[in-house]
Amino acid sequence: KMMQRLIELFTKHSGKSSPKIEALPSSGSNRRYYRLTQDDVSIIGVQGQSLPENRAFISLSDHFKKQGLNVPQVFATSADGLLYIQEDLGDGILFNAINAGRLTGVFSNEEKELLHKTISMLADFQV
Repeated sequence: KMMQRLIELFTKHSGKSSPKIEALPSSGSNRRYYRLTQDDVSIIGVQGQSLPENRAFISLSDHFKKQGLNVPQVFATSADGLLYIQEDLGDGILFNAINAGRLTGVFSNEEKELLHKTISMLADFQV
């Protein structure tokens, strides 16, 4: 039933009705994440357990997006607020991107640049 509701949100947003669904790692959150894809459309479906937490996330995401910050846009929310679909920003994770430097203590120029960009962006979230 929950998966069908995510597919309905996907269909309303994309006009496509038969997405492939892939479960994604939760990354320490109580939310469950799914990648819904069909043709050239890729969207992240989210199942959250806490309505207040979901509302806070969606509100902050909206606020940060309006400020021009690189956060996923929330496209649609279920009537009960426990499911939503958001922009798919890909699989890149900073933790993995700087893995060699973390393990050796010696960061490449590329890793240093990623860290510099990340720290600069974090400051933007504080303003």
